[in-house]
Amino acid sequence: MIDVRSQHIEVSNERRQYPRLEFRCTALFGHVKGVVNVTDLSLNGLFVEVDDKTNLNPGRLVSLAIKFPTEEKAVLLKAKIVNVNKRGVGCHFVDLAPRNIEAIKNCFETFRDTLPLH
Repeated sequence: MIDVRSQHIEVSNERRQYPRLEFRCTALFGHVKGVVNVTDLSLNGLFVEVDDKTNLNPGRLVSLAIKFPTEEKAVLLKAKIVNVNKRGVGCHFVDLAPRNIEAIKNCFETFRDTLPLH
């Protein structure tokens, strides 16, 4: 018998280039009716909880309107879906205007010390 309890193998599928933080806010997302929940944020993308993932396939471009707590008005963003799972979809930001990059950075920097990073 081989005792594998003493062996520790670390395997990581982590491909993220930027750290992310647990972050909760609401957004309007693509063709989905109603408000959805954003559950984490990075400088490069976010994860959105979505029940109905019909037509939400990797590679699809979607629009988002997010009201970051650090901004007076909602920020309009474009993103590409990169991951779809049971909880929702992971998105990578694309074609960001400089003011939107600053809004994301401002929100991330404001909350990075208060919420866990992954």
